[in-house]
Amino acid sequence: MCGITGFVSPTYQLSDLKNMTTAIKHRGPDAEGFFWDEQKQIGLGHRRLSIIDLSVSANQPFYAQDGRYAMVFNGEVYNFQEIKKDLQREKNIEFKTNGDTEAIIEAFAHWGLEAVHRFNGMFAIALWDREQNELFLIRDRIGIKPLYYYFDGTHFAFASELKALLTLPFKASINMEALKDYLFLEYVPAPNSIIKGIKKLEKGHYLKFDQSTLKVETKTYYNLVDQLNQTNTGGNTEEVHAQELKSKLEESLKRRSISDVPIGAFLSGGTDSSLISSTFQKLFDQPINTFTIGFEVPDFDESEYAKQVSDHIGSTHYFSRIKDSDSISMAEHIVEYYDEPFAAPSTLPSLMVCKRAKDYVTVALGGDGGDEIFMGYGHYNWMNRIQKIRKYGGGSLQKVTGFILSNGNNWHKRAARIFDYNDPESMWLHIWSQEQYMFSEKEIGQLFDTTYKHQTLLPSWSKINEMSISSEEKVSLFDLNHYLPDNLLYKMDIASMASALEVRVPLLDHELIESAINMPMEMKINEGQQKYLMKKILAKDLPEALVYRKKWGFPAPVGNWLKSELSFLIEKYLASTVLKKQNLFNHNIIQKLITDFKSGLQFHYKRVWALIVFQMWYEKYMDNDLCK
Repeated sequence: MCGITGFVSPTYQLSDLKNMTTAIKHRGPDAEGFFWDEQKQIGLGHRRLSIIDLSVSANQPFYAQDGRYAMVFNGEVYNFQEIKKDLQREKNIEFKTNGDTEAIIEAFAHWGLEAVHRFNGMFAIALWDREQNELFLIRDRIGIKPLYYYFDGTHFAFASELKALLTLPFKASINMEALKDYLFLEYVPAPNSIIKGIKKLEKGHYLKFDQSTLKVETKTYYNLVDQLNQTNTGGNTEEVHAQELKSKLEESLKRRSISDVPIGAFLSGGTDSSLISSTFQKLFDQPINTFTIGFEVPDFDESEYAKQVSDHIGSTHYFSRIKDSDSISMAEHIVEYYDEPFAAPSTLPSLMVCKRAKDYVTVALGGDGGDEIFMGYGHYNWMNRIQKIRKYGGGSLQKVTGFILSNGNNWHKRAARIFDYNDPESMWLHIWSQEQYMFSEKEIGQLFDTTYKHQTLLPSWSKINEMSISSEEKVSLFDLNHYLPDNLLYKMDIASMASALEVRVPLLDHELIESAINMPMEMKINEGQQKYLMKKILAKDLPEALVYRKKWGFPAPVGNWLKSELSFLIEKYLASTVLKKQNLFNHNIIQKLITDFKSGLQFHYKRVWALIVFQMWYEKYMDNDLCK
């Protein structure tokens, strides 16, 4: 696990490369390395977090034995030992290191870009072809590892984090469409970033930059939608599917247990982390390390469940009670880590649990993916609810339902927002936005005194929506393609690397996902029970009371804090004087939002928080004098 940077530019210098790499030194505290060809004006930078083969000989940049390629990469290719055996058999290569880096570059040297189809892992790779003067960027199938790139027609640059690109000598300006998308979704969806000219390489893609023609070409090498068999009619028993899932998970965990440094697992007490921890513990004779944090606010603390799971599986459990004061003090500094506006309140506990885990291990297993694959979110039910209302009562019943709810209590008022839409084509995008407590398209239009209709993800959703599968399966594919890589995985990458901790995600082994998405619907939602098959497997190891309980998320009580200890952030960043000086938003709309929130409409907290996060980001990266 590392951080990578680089560029091909007629004017950028080695000093620029070093500045970029220093900006992400937190990702790799163990070593720093550079490849610099002054004649061709190509540079690659690397910060290393040593995980496998801790020797100096495994440092990067790394060079192919034939001398053609130079490479830096971030992540892990777990099946590198199998790849080495294939290369030894086909090419008789004598490897000089014991890790995956050498296997990756020699695989490219032997098989070319087709080598990527052999990799099982998480990775962002930069490969310079010294013969053809071409730079290749490659991102893993699922989008676990991030990769940004900048191109202005002359200068091409890339980095693991946006902040590294912002050290380069160009004038950054806001991508206004990305800002509106952020307020709609709580994150900036790929391929855009918040900065004009900087994009995200999408998951399952590679990019080629040709130095001679100055052309950028991107191409898909893997699409999860293509792995779905729409004509699958099932046929196997529940036991067969359960055994298949168990086998895939065990295989994934065995691959992800390879490490030359201490390893552990996050354990919240929920289905995903409990299944991973219990299965992982069975692979070892000694107790594994598990990690949990808890909050002082009881409604946000499920640490007791994690302790009970740990007691049952026999792990060595580390628990930390996070004081409100610790989280609150971190809240104003969140943009030092997250260099794009990102409104998920779970950033705070994610940073905290990674920080605690790093005190004991350098690798941790995370539970991301279970809700998306096995349909664990509440919003999987909303699609069918509204479709039924429209089917039996049309738009009129939809409006009447929304009106009735809008005159109810706080919960009803929030639910009423889901019914407030007019375009059936983008119905799901609206539902998703409102399930996240974010601004509606109409409200964003009011914020900017213009018309806003979300476009970035609409083509992808329209394609999925045309498929001959259930509504729940459509939403699952949408979440796997967008919410997972651009939100959850981005969140955990930044949180973990801020503490130089590698987080591996066993449920996101692409072979496991391909198997699971082709299982019948009743293996995912069965008689209202979500994540059905996962829980059936888990119930064989844990008491049913721990398995079949109310779902918890992993948020922080930001709404409570904004009315108490964090109220100063509203006054500091959303004051009319600040908003008028900035001249981005309609300040009257924001002041009304704040008034409604303070008067008791608690569900507005997320919209207030999203605006504060953007303002904090803006002050740090765009205008240091914003609040002066």
